[in-house]
Amino acid sequence: MAKKKVTTAKEKNHLNKVASLGCLICGSPAICHHIRNRGDGKGNLGFGNRATAYETIPLCPSHHVGSFSIHSCKQQFESMYGTERELLYRTLKEIENMEQANDLFNFYNTKKGEI
Repeated sequence: MAKKKVTTAKEKNHLNKVASLGCLICGSPAICHHIRNRGDGKGNLGFGNRATAYETIPLCPSHHVGSFSIHSCKQQFESMYGTERELLYRTLKEIENMEQANDLFNFYNTKKGEI
């Protein structure tokens, strides 16, 4: 049996950022979904080849595993909301924007006595 990979502090930090965005579909509190369209393009990763912490998108439990979710009816879900790769791109852009906003806030917060 393969050993379970230990999540690093950097990966945990990224997963927290992903979840903090809220569900990409409805904005509800989210959990991280590891994308599946890697490997052969059909989601078949091969044994022990789970997507990394950086290949996750935020989905609420309903959109993750509910009756109309990425796990229960992937083709319909993707035709309505976009492919996992498209949703991953959107997730990474939102994190980038969040980090830029935090950087600006911190910059102006440290300079408020000088402005």
